[in-house]
Order: sequence, then structure tokens, then C-alpha cells
Amino acid sequence: MHHITALIKFSENVPRPHADGGVKSGYAPHHKFSNVEYLVSGFHDYGDDKYHFTGESLITKIAFPSWEDIHKLIRVGDSFEVRELNTLVGSGVVQSIDV
Repeated sequence: MHHITALIKFSENVPRPHADGGVKSGYAPHHKFSNVEYLVSGFHDYGDDKYHFTGESLITKIAFPSWEDIHKLIRVGDSFEVRELNTLVGSGVVQSIDV
């Protein structure tokens, strides 16, 4: 089950291990929404079993364990950062709310 569908763009230059090895469905970075006061963990589903790398843009389904706490704050069109703690690894835009 997922909560949102988003267009994700991974940054070109990311000095973290995931940048070298790629990521695939199940990747669980943090997400920073401007109207949520903390980083939100979420599980990405890319719809395939392939690895995805820096510079790629793709449609992603995301499930948030804390959805009950944030669902009223997230809207279609919201932009957000994709982070590995303090490292910015990409950005996203909410395409749809799916629950």
C-alpha cells in the first residue's frame, strides 16, 4: 500500500553510497515537506526491480509509516526534498494522493 505518487528527480552529484550503487524499490530515504516540521521516512516503489541512479527522473509510489500524522499537510503539487539525513539526494512533486 502506498500513500502518494510523486515525480522524483535524483540529483546529479550525490556524495553518498546510494549514488554509486543505485537504489531500487524498497529504498527508504527521508522526505522534507515545507509544511511538515520534521523529516518524514517513506518507502519508495518504482514499479520495477531495476536499480535507478543519479540524474534519473521517475514516477514513484511512496508509503509513509507516519501517514496518520502528516496526511492533512500533504497536497497534490507540493514539492519536497528527498534526503539521506543531511544530504540532499533529490527532489519530488506530489502527483496524487492515493488513499
